[in-house]
Amino acid sequence: MPGRSKVLATRQVNKKALLWSAFFVAWLLAPALQAEPCAPIGRGSEVSSRFVIDGDTLELTDGRRVRLLGIDTPEIGRRGEPSEPFAQAAKKRLQQLVGGRGLRMYLGEEPRDRYGRTLAHLHTADGSNIEAQLLEEGLGFALVVPPNDAMADCHGLAERRARLEKLGVWSRSPITRASAVKEGGFTIVSGRVKSVSEGGGHLWLDLDGPITLRIGRDERKAFAGSLKEGAPRSWVGRQVEARGWIVDRQRKGKSPTGFKRFMLPIRHPFMLEID
Repeated sequence: MPGRSKVLATRQVNKKALLWSAFFVAWLLAPALQAEPCAPIGRGSEVSSRFVIDGDTLELTDGRRVRLLGIDTPEIGRRGEPSEPFAQAAKKRLQQLVGGRGLRMYLGEEPRDRYGRTLAHLHTADGSNIEAQLLEEGLGFALVVPPNDAMADCHGLAERRARLEKLGVWSRSPITRASAVKEGGFTIVSGRVKSVSEGGGHLWLDLDGPITLRIGRDERKAFAGSLKEGAPRSWVGRQVEARGWIVDRQRKGKSPTGFKRFMLPIRHPFMLEID
């Protein structure tokens, strides 16, 4: 009869095999399963597109300018600047997706941004979510800005497919090492946590570079499950991947001496992965 340690080891191997099997089964069934997380939210209203501005923004025939929720597409060059890779492809694809009849719009819980744009999800006549389609083709990055997080699962699944298949923006790794951060703007950054501290009600995660991650006092509620007593301290030394808009505090005159120059506010658990 095998020893207890050998039996336990065998069980662990079998358990891992079962988990991987479950993963691949889920992957094969994903097209059917995604219908629920990607289903329209609420009643919505029928709208028509007048023209597309870029991969995540368009103007409707009623004059409203709509910023798609849950996605950030590459920037189109302005004032002679070159466009980012896949920016024009994202714009062209959005034009195709919103060009038909039966386009429906579903407002976010927070329906307007500081620029006066309408924040919403768009679905085609057959109920398909347009943001998910763009993400699945690798034409943008999934993003969650609370309280507009209702379709986070849908968009996360769509992006994961493009990432695994190395489509579009994922054909070359768009991830920036923490030590290589040199400017603000939307970024996916990867680094190792060097220290964790609290201040002003915020939780600060200093990475191995000129950047710190901030989980704000108002956002900490969303992290309640992972911010148990002492849990953040265990993150020191672990690899993390974070996404969002990096703030250059030196440029804004808000970088106190002794603090990291760059700061990335983490507003939702979707924006932070810890290995």
